Parts: sequence; structure tokens; C-alpha cells
Amino acid sequence: MVLAAARNEADKRIGGSDMFQMRYLAESDKEYWYTLDKHLPEAEFIKKVTDKRGYIILDDEKPIGILRYNMFWDNTPFLTLIYIDFAYHKKGYGRKAMEFWENEMFMVKAL
Repeated sequence: MVLAAARNEADKRIGGSDMFQMRYLAESDKEYWYTLDKHLPEAEFIKKVTDKRGYIILDDEKPIGILRYNMFWDNTPFLTLIYIDFAYHKKGYGRKAMEFWENEMFMVKAL
């Protein structure tokens, strides 16, 4: 019950500051997602949406990258892909995305 309540609260969050933001993957992101991640089976894409294991990375609300992860032994998150559009390399977006994701995983694991 506590985990469900925490997940509901997490559903409302959008992470980031200034121009950088991250949000959970949604079914409406499918076209954009597959321009960057061509190897994820469609059933896995739906699972990432449902389980909230994918993120869209944004700059001023424009999608510029993606991040996805799985759980190892059902309790240890591990990153399986992070992709930042080349035009946004060397601007700190990858570092910010990793920091945000690590904080999210710490919060979930702490429950």
C-alpha cells in the first residue's frame, strides 16, 4: 500500500530545473522513442510505459533524449539505455538525467 501511494505521488512529478526536464514515458511518445531506440520490441515499449521504466528527456519541453531501465532480481535498478540527441551533447543533459534517475531509484528503493 505504501509503495502504491508513493508511485501515485511519483506519477505527478516532473523532474528537472531551468530548461532541463524529465518525465515518464507515455504511449504518445512511441514515434519519437523509436527514432532513437529501434531495437525495443513493441510489447516491451508498452511494459516500459505501464511500469514507468522509461523517461523522456526534455529541453524547454522539446524531447532531446530517452532513458530506460530494468530491475535486476526485482529490487536493483540498472540502466539499459540513455540516449541524448547529438546536438545536445556536452551540455550536461546526460549528467542531469543520470542524477535525476539515480535519485528516483533511491526514493523507490527506500520504500
